[in-house]
Amino acid sequence: MYSIVAAPPSRPRLVVSHLSSPFIALVFVSALLSVRTVSAAELPPLSFGEALQLASEQSPQLAAQRSAISAAEQATVSARQLPDPKLFFGIDNLPVTTADAFSLTQDFMTMRKIGVSQDFPRAEKRELKGKLAERVAAREQAILIDTRAAVRRDVASAWVERYFTERMGGVVDEQVAEVQLQSDAMRAGLKAGKTQAAEFLAVQLNLQTLLDKRAEFDKQAARAKAMLARWLGDAAARPLAAFTPPAVSTDHGALIEHLQSHPHVQSLDRQIEVAQTEAALAQAQVKPDWSLQFAYQQRGPSFSNMISVQVSIDLPILQERRQNRDFAAKLALTEQARELKEDAIRLHLSEAQAAQSDWDAATNRLKRFDESLLPLSHERTLAALAAYRGGRADLASVLQARRDELDLKLQSLQLTADQARAYAQLLYFLPAGDRP
Repeated sequence: MYSIVAAPPSRPRLVVSHLSSPFIALVFVSALLSVRTVSAAELPPLSFGEALQLASEQSPQLAAQRSAISAAEQATVSARQLPDPKLFFGIDNLPVTTADAFSLTQDFMTMRKIGVSQDFPRAEKRELKGKLAERVAAREQAILIDTRAAVRRDVASAWVERYFTERMGGVVDEQVAEVQLQSDAMRAGLKAGKTQAAEFLAVQLNLQTLLDKRAEFDKQAARAKAMLARWLGDAAARPLAAFTPPAVSTDHGALIEHLQSHPHVQSLDRQIEVAQTEAALAQAQVKPDWSLQFAYQQRGPSFSNMISVQVSIDLPILQERRQNRDFAAKLALTEQARELKEDAIRLHLSEAQAAQSDWDAATNRLKRFDESLLPLSHERTLAALAAYRGGRADLASVLQARRDELDLKLQSLQLTADQARAYAQLLYFLPAGDRP
């Protein structure tokens, strides 16, 4: 290893370093690891709105749908064009017997030919193909909007699940601490003969139950983080910012009205238009197309060369077995698209009403918790603490009151989680102006 040492300014010189290469490498790697650790620890919190934005920008599902739109838009350019011409060449009237067998020049009927042909589908059919391509592109665009709404709903659900399971895990940690204090107090009472062994064992059982509940919350948070990673990648590992579910409009009429123009319903409307255009195109197949063919034919040197022109016309003489069957099939697909739209409206209406009911129920119960249950529980804890300080109650009663207060706090947090889950579901149905 070489390094630059002090020398006259005009001529620096090199000397051998006393540090070994493995030692330098170890120091360098350690420095890199420490930098990465510090960077990971200082990651900014991931807010609810930022998670939705990142999903809209980075989701592979949305990128795939954008590619589908691009493909459909490219097809709209070529759909109205005439098909490519065809080049053909061959031999006509080649003799295979007598002395002229397989001769290209002896028989006057033998001709070597080359030519081109062009199919001319009816302008009506080309126009219908163009409309079909445009409507497919419009359908793919509507599917993109619906897919974006669905991705935002799923990301919101995963974010909310992780956020509240982590919060509830924190409340359980508070409960574990309270029960541990109660266990320590009872252990001292057990040694002094003031506590029954059954009471002490009951507290130990409660402690283990809380630890198991904490492990369950950890599992749920890990699952939610893994689901977030599907849409957000490395950003899913960031800590989560504080969140309070925003207010949601309770106007059921407006919600039902919006469902008629929901992105999924819009995509089904576009599918109906696609099916109708396909049916019209199938019906137009009963009208024949035509093609033009031109050929130059070369004969032997003793004979003159020739040209030929030929027109071909389709003969749809088996309409009952072909064209009419295709038309009937496309009509059935059109009816299928209409029924799927009706089913989607009913499904979304029931889902939206269920989510709205969950929101209303959680909101009403939270109001009761905030206005009465939690304040009363806190007053009970203060009263038990005052009685203990005055010598009118033991420590176990104080700890029990505190534990009951934490139980109510956990129930309140679970209700807030239910409210947030309902909001995540409602995100799929809310108008664009009401979404974060």
